[in-house]
Amino acid sequence: MKLWDADLRDILRHWRQRPPVVLELRRDGYCLVRVHNGEAELITAQDIDPLSTRYRERLLESLRRSVQAQDLSGSPAATYLLRGDYNLQVVDAPKVPATEMLAALRWQLADLLDFPVQEAVLDAIPVPDTEGRQIFAVAVRESVVQERIDLLRGVGLQPFYVGIIDLALRDLCWLLPEEAGGVGLLLMETQSCHLTLVQGGGYRFGRPLPVGSAHFSDAAERADRRAASEGLALEIQRTMDFYENRFRRPPPSVLYLLGAPASLPEVLTEQLGRRCRHVQEILPQGDMRCLLAQAFAAELPTP
Repeated sequence: MKLWDADLRDILRHWRQRPPVVLELRRDGYCLVRVHNGEAELITAQDIDPLSTRYRERLLESLRRSVQAQDLSGSPAATYLLRGDYNLQVVDAPKVPATEMLAALRWQLADLLDFPVQEAVLDAIPVPDTEGRQIFAVAVRESVVQERIDLLRGVGLQPFYVGIIDLALRDLCWLLPEEAGGVGLLLMETQSCHLTLVQGGGYRFGRPLPVGSAHFSDAAERADRRAASEGLALEIQRTMDFYENRFRRPPPSVLYLLGAPASLPEVLTEQLGRRCRHVQEILPQGDMRCLLAQAFAAELPTP
């Protein structure tokens, strides 16, 4: 989902003068990544207490300081939305010319969204191997996109692109070895995780799961950690079975984990009967907190 949020000539001028940056907003902080000479370079990563009553204020203050300290003011900036910010679903592609796709899609999604479709920003992503018959329909409230644009402007950056985390996860999958069935990636956050399946370089499926790293903390009882891993394994297996039945394709034989406890791959390997590995075994360099933003930055479109 892209937003040319300024005059194109102005964006191109800024692009030539300054390399673009990516802002990843997490629920507990942020990171900034710069695209320099074709490489995604980490600028800074900052943690902010999500329970703070001044979270938004502290976030803006920290971002402004980082932008000023790194001389990034006026740099073209991209960002991506988290899964709870938008709606993503597979639908039949409207049988209309490409130029009329989004208008037809707006009518088609009218009864499928939990907010008025008139307030939606829409995009369509082809579903691989359907010969254009199906698409991933993306819908997000315009106010959510505008809030992110206002944030970028408010800290001194020049917004030019807003994406979604599903495609950022796809970009990260491109950096991992593709074995039988493609690439499976489990991104673990504090209270939840997100399972992404990519095959042949194409985004195939993604689903949030209700288990996060907090369920495996040292403070949790051993029996609770075991129950959490069994619950997670069940959700993963259900997702894999749904994928295989829905798309008539075998799921990935290897599942990569990012942000997970050290022992979880071994536990899930036993419970799933499927090889599980930490992403850092394959991509050991850099700050794991910002690996997703770096993968997204490396695949940014050029205006």
